[in-house]
Amino acid sequence: MPLADDAPGRLRRERLRFWLLLGAALPFFLAAEAAQRSLARLRSDGEAAARAQKPIVEAARENAGIAISYAFMARTALQSFARQNRTERQS
Repeated sequence: MPLADDAPGRLRRERLRFWLLLGAALPFFLAAEAAQRSLARLRSDGEAAARAQKPIVEAARENAGIAISYAFMARTALQSFARQNRTERQS
C-alpha cells in the first residue's frame, strides 16, 4: 500500500505547485486583463461595462486558475499516455 501512504503528501505537493504557479502567473494575467479592459474602453464596447462589473484582480485570478488547471490536466494526460521503454532481453 505505498500509494495510499503517499496520497496526502502528493496532494499537498500538488496544491503547493498550484499556488506557486498561480503566484508566478498572476502578474501576467493582471497585465493582460488590464490591457483588455483599457482597449475595450477605447473602443467603447458594451463588453467593457460587463467586464468592469468584476474586479480586475478577481478576473485575473480566475483566468490564471483556469489556465493552470488546464496545464495540470495536460501534464497528467501526457504522463498517463507516456510510452514506457521496456528493457531489452539478452538472448
